[in-house]
Amino acid sequence: MVADVIVIGAGWGGLTTAAILAHAGLEVKVLEATGHVGGRAACDRKDGFLVDYGVHIITYERAGSAAAALRQIGYDIDFVSYGKPLLFFEGQFIPLPTGAGSFLQTPIVSWTDKLIIAHGLRRLLFSRVGRFTDTPIEQFMPGAGREAIEEFYRILATSGLAIPTIEIASAGSFAKFLRRALLSREKVAYPRGGMLQINNALSEKIMESGEISFNSRVKALIVENGKVESVKVREEDLRARAVVLAIPAQNIPGLVADGLDNEFKKKCASLIPTAGISIDLCLNKPVSDIDGVFLTVDPILVCQFTSNVDPSTAPEGKQLATFYYPLPQEVMNDKARLKAEEDRSMAKINDMFPGIMDHVEWERVLRLAMIDGFEPRIGQTAKDRPGVRVQGVDNLFLSGDCVSAEGKGGDVAFASGVEAANAVLDFLK
Repeated sequence: MVADVIVIGAGWGGLTTAAILAHAGLEVKVLEATGHVGGRAACDRKDGFLVDYGVHIITYERAGSAAAALRQIGYDIDFVSYGKPLLFFEGQFIPLPTGAGSFLQTPIVSWTDKLIIAHGLRRLLFSRVGRFTDTPIEQFMPGAGREAIEEFYRILATSGLAIPTIEIASAGSFAKFLRRALLSREKVAYPRGGMLQINNALSEKIMESGEISFNSRVKALIVENGKVESVKVREEDLRARAVVLAIPAQNIPGLVADGLDNEFKKKCASLIPTAGISIDLCLNKPVSDIDGVFLTVDPILVCQFTSNVDPSTAPEGKQLATFYYPLPQEVMNDKARLKAEEDRSMAKINDMFPGIMDHVEWERVLRLAMIDGFEPRIGQTAKDRPGVRVQGVDNLFLSGDCVSAEGKGGDVAFASGVEAANAVLDFLK
């Protein structure tokens, strides 16, 4: 045995599971295929800038799943609060309509449309969620076919689910987001020092009684008689009492050739992730004082001046901005369409901040085929995704943002990370 538990993957799900198990006194070995921790929430340092991969926001601050997960290892995240969320509409920044007051005052829909939307939101908030989990937002909410109303729903769906495609986004998932957002006193926050703070806290806990092995790509899991017998890495066969897979679920069938239920493998392989373009602009001077998340219309971008929220992410006198454009997989697979959408996003950035490109010290454009492990669409809600226990393989567990937990992206990764750790502890008793 090389450890009590082998965790494959050092994204947020794997790090969370491994850190909690290490905190419980187990010897944990984390195998990471790349040279860094954090997975799709890794951070880059360059010329004094600290750059995340895309716009990463911690939802519900200290009441959210990230804060709850790190409290399990005795760590309190040091948060920085965002300013008020905004929407760029018809050449100006206005409040994002996230509450009753801003909704009543917003100019993006008429009073007639507001009455229709209010009726739909009331129905969404007070109906049984289970009845419309498999119903798309467009079909459930009134006003379909009215352009302004559909655009309003796309804005809300993007802010809550990170998916603007209301034709496929789950109305049930949308309702859960709205209910919690309205009830929570704490909204969104940013970890001081970027996602690096979270990655470091989890990594340091793991290293107290275990190790993280980088550039350790797993070739296969050998399953015999309903149990993982070994993990093949390079030329080694590693053994542990339990194994946690914290990789994209889509990759699991290729890693475990035998021993998995066919329905389970089909469920993993068929998950469609969120995708899009992320544009980071590292500026040699400030061009805006906006300190909240802001969205745009046509196209819908999710944006932030990260260094206005947390000055430590850019050198003094300079500014860091990130713009994320969510796109469907079919666009990501079409080079011509993808280039056209990239040009659209850059045009929108220039429309908001004329002359911004004159102040770019360096930029990074990422075409990301996977951002979150799943789209919160029909057929991919929590009930449709695999759980933390793998049926038929007693000592194999799952963690990460493809697993069956409520929320999206990082919320799912942290929540499933905790659940997987508890399941492993129960198994090893």
